[in-house]
Amino acid sequence: MTKALNCVDLCFVVDTTGSMGSFIEAAKQQLLDTISLLKADSGIDLEVGLVEYRDHPPQDNSFVTRVYPLTANLKEMQKAINQLKADGGGDGPEAVYSGVRDACVQMQWRPYSCRFILLVGDAPPHGFAKWLQEMLPTQQRGGRGGNGDGWPNGCPSGLNVQSIAAAAENQRVTVHALCMGGDAFTMQAFGAIATATGGQSAAASSAKDVISKMVAMLKDEFRDLEFDRQVLETVLNLGNLDSTQVADTLACPRLQAAAAIARLGKRGFLDF
Repeated sequence: MTKALNCVDLCFVVDTTGSMGSFIEAAKQQLLDTISLLKADSGIDLEVGLVEYRDHPPQDNSFVTRVYPLTANLKEMQKAINQLKADGGGDGPEAVYSGVRDACVQMQWRPYSCRFILLVGDAPPHGFAKWLQEMLPTQQRGGRGGNGDGWPNGCPSGLNVQSIAAAAENQRVTVHALCMGGDAFTMQAFGAIATATGGQSAAASSAKDVISKMVAMLKDEFRDLEFDRQVLETVLNLGNLDSTQVADTLACPRLQAAAAIARLGKRGFLDF
């Protein structure tokens, strides 16, 4: 179990409809840069997956989502990313919710790994304007409303921000998002999804901010890996989560032990 402490699973969720044509090369480069940055840390055991999403029929009949499993073969994943092509689509919004949901539930996340999704696209999900009407006061809605949405009353998948956030929480996944093109309504939609899972969103021009946030979260998670390993071994030996007993055993401050227990618990190490 302690060997899993430095495991990181990352899944990219990418819009590959036709509207991404002018952005797809930049998007692919952002994904490749993220892999390069994370694998540069030799202390991280990294696996990467990918989900392409387009739209629901009849807006697009090619596919709604296409899933590439998590793999430690980063060269193969880089190859898959380089082969992404923008095509199809119909109205403005896309199957964003399905892309994120399928990443949450179809990835074979490793037990106890730190789990991230990086959402990349240029259009909002279907029905987001309706969701804003129901969830936010008029003065906070902003954006362009439901113009051009083939399903203005809700995504045909039946998904919304809350159900996506619930799927992410159930799988212990944090969603970050990059908006290609800087459309204000898409930014609002991506921001709602990311914020609901504890993540961050930004325009692609600020991609480094989002990637830096991801790296900072990892550094925070792994800032004292050896101590966390000692705490985990101590808790397993004691058979309980008493931070005072752990601190006494390791001759360390109780708050330090409690913080480590919290980090371990968040990743499921202490579900016994």
